[in-house]
Amino acid sequence: MTQYLDAQADLDEYDVDGQAPHRVIVGVDASAHAAHAAGWAAEEALRRGVPLTLVHAIDLPGASSWPVAPPAYAQFRRADGQKLLDAAAADVRARFPGLSVQTELSELSAAHTLSALSEEAALLVTGTRGHGGFTGLLLGSVSRKLAAHGHCPLVVVRAAAAETEAAPGAEAGDEVLLGVEPDQPESAVRFAFAAAARYGATLRAVRVWWPVAIYTGPSGGYYEDVTRTPAEEAADVEQLLAPVRAAFPQVKVEISAVRGNAVAELVDAARAARLVVVGAHRYHGPLAVGAGYVVEGMLAHSPVPVAVVPAA
Repeated sequence: MTQYLDAQADLDEYDVDGQAPHRVIVGVDASAHAAHAAGWAAEEALRRGVPLTLVHAIDLPGASSWPVAPPAYAQFRRADGQKLLDAAAADVRARFPGLSVQTELSELSAAHTLSALSEEAALLVTGTRGHGGFTGLLLGSVSRKLAAHGHCPLVVVRAAAAETEAAPGAEAGDEVLLGVEPDQPESAVRFAFAAAARYGATLRAVRVWWPVAIYTGPSGGYYEDVTRTPAEEAADVEQLLAPVRAAFPQVKVEISAVRGNAVAELVDAARAARLVVVGAHRYHGPLAVGAGYVVEGMLAHSPVPVAVVPAA
């Protein structure tokens, strides 16, 4: 069954048979990146035991802008979008026959549609899109906006080719990697533990920090504050994880702490993981696009899917 969203629909009240909060939603288009993301989302929905909804947005003139699209053009775009959804749904159903699959066609923009639906989803999934000679290094604007403003956890899935870049000698897929900051939201910690439990994977919690430069005056200049040791940072992570860890006794946990650049260190650690989890940063106004240095860095360079989890 396909649901249609239009400019007059009250997206805040949108619900399908009371199950919206329990479904996985994936944005799809005609790209190979989107097809790969749909496959990842389908497998995740099966693991969670919830339905999957494939969403395609046609950004029809008149739905969110002026002028209104000519009737023939609007009809063509709707038909073309529905054809794409039907093909994507058929592919997913063939690969995952036990999964409940629905489709939704929106006349709004992809960012508007998925942001609205994220208020009622358990998980939102998108792919990435590269540009020119930097394929894989530039994140699509829709995923960036959702990382900064989405209301539920977002997983951004890289193209299949990028996920083969495992470190030599490492067996990819046996860890869930959690980047732990001093002010880490508990929602990200809980998401990471739950994912590790579903996958039967080890949770690897990593704290990366850069020593602070302290100014001692004109005569002394600057020096690095190295009073915090890796052992102290690891102990801080242990304490932060403790409340959630007690609820997941079956999950094996490894904790490490290292000085350095957070993005570089986490990208390197991700090569042995099946999923990276980072907390969302929302220290900006409603018109901002960025999701924070670490989040954007991981979305752009991680060799495996990245989950961005907003604070509860």
